[in-house]
Amino acid sequence: HDHSSERVRFLQIHLGGDRNFCYLIGDRKSGKTAAVDPGFAPARFAALAQTEGLDITAILITHGHPDHTGGLEQLRDLTGAVVFGGAEDKVPHSEPLADRQVIQVGGLDITALATPGHSPGHFCYLCEGFLVTGDILFCGKVGGTGTYFKGSSARQEYDSLHGLMKLPDETLVFPGHDYYGGEGQRPHSTIGFEKTSNPFLTAPDFAAFCHLKDNWADYKKEHGIR
Repeated sequence: HDHSSERVRFLQIHLGGDRNFCYLIGDRKSGKTAAVDPGFAPARFAALAQTEGLDITAILITHGHPDHTGGLEQLRDLTGAVVFGGAEDKVPHSEPLADRQVIQVGGLDITALATPGHSPGHFCYLCEGFLVTGDILFCGKVGGTGTYFKGSSARQEYDSLHGLMKLPDETLVFPGHDYYGGEGQRPHSTIGFEKTSNPFLTAPDFAAFCHLKDNWADYKKEHGIR
């Protein structure tokens, strides 16, 4: 899907995995581009960028889980791009990020936002109203925490999510997976929509947030959510 604006080439791409999304954020003027979360198809990702006339100079990793980083080394070898990721997620070959660090890609500024919770070194990336949220915020849902996700923290996730909700309502939300209902039903959202309709974000407090996490299967059944 091409969501480009006047200054930004913004491509949302399915390249396999568990309904994973990969992203290209390119400076329309220079063609310099950031690739977000290469997943498992780096050669196809690089070829797509080339077809679109985009030159990948940075690889941005939202978090260190293998479905997002699997093709990292190959994409780095193919492009020579600099890799950025959260230090606590130990992303191979990466420059460690600081909260609100600005990464320059051509004439674009991409701001890295520390959003721990789903993983300890999780980052979101904000560029001119486009927000790539990785696995902390999905359309209508939020990222998993618990023993299955090593180093995760529901408390950190809750705080990170409410930090993201301070962004302008019109900010476009682009998640790490196509998890809303059937595939392609809602591939992206906005901060304003999630703030008012995502049950995890309308939960009145942290206890209610955790209760919903613990009873999500029942809640989905009750509300007909897939």
